[in-house]
Amino acid sequence: MKNIKYLSILFLIVFFSNYSYSQKPTKQKNVGGRTKTSNPNIPYIYENGFSDYEVVKQATLNSKDSSAVYTLKFNAVASAMYTQKIIFDKFGKWTTAVHSKNNGFILIWENIKLFNDKEELFTIMASGTESLEEMFAAVMVFDSKNNDCLSEKSEFKKEIIDYFSNAIIHLNKDKTFYEKYRAMKN
Repeated sequence: MKNIKYLSILFLIVFFSNYSYSQKPTKQKNVGGRTKTSNPNIPYIYENGFSDYEVVKQATLNSKDSSAVYTLKFNAVASAMYTQKIIFDKFGKWTTAVHSKNNGFILIWENIKLFNDKEELFTIMASGTESLEEMFAAVMVFDSKNNDCLSEKSEFKKEIIDYFSNAIIHLNKDKTFYEKYRAMKN
């Protein structure tokens, strides 16, 4: 539980920070059912898909030092909750929910065995944003030693990107996650 408090604080610092930059989106994917929107900033959204993904490096600043954490963002998704639904569908209800700046929640799962062929347990923070400027589902992943699994040095980075990319494409239609999420908001 001590790890989750540390990670929650770190995530909130990053989430409210303006100190971020991203790599160029990783090759255009354009996977899923494409739907035209009337929003010039997001001309298409993708049902069970995304336009592209990017790993965003965000600086965290506190009184002692500065460091960075990485977020995997799937752009132009039909629902900003895709990454949350993926983890809920596989592992059930989240460990912690932290209110975010966009009136939603950052959902956090602790001690998750994400890959069947690995013993490593992960902490996963899933969120998303739906606005006129941007539409994405996002995830941050840390291993059992609180190492950022989306950093350039991580042995898990490619596997995590592949895992979430494939999971978005194969999302099911079950509404249980959305019902639990709505109940939490009320």
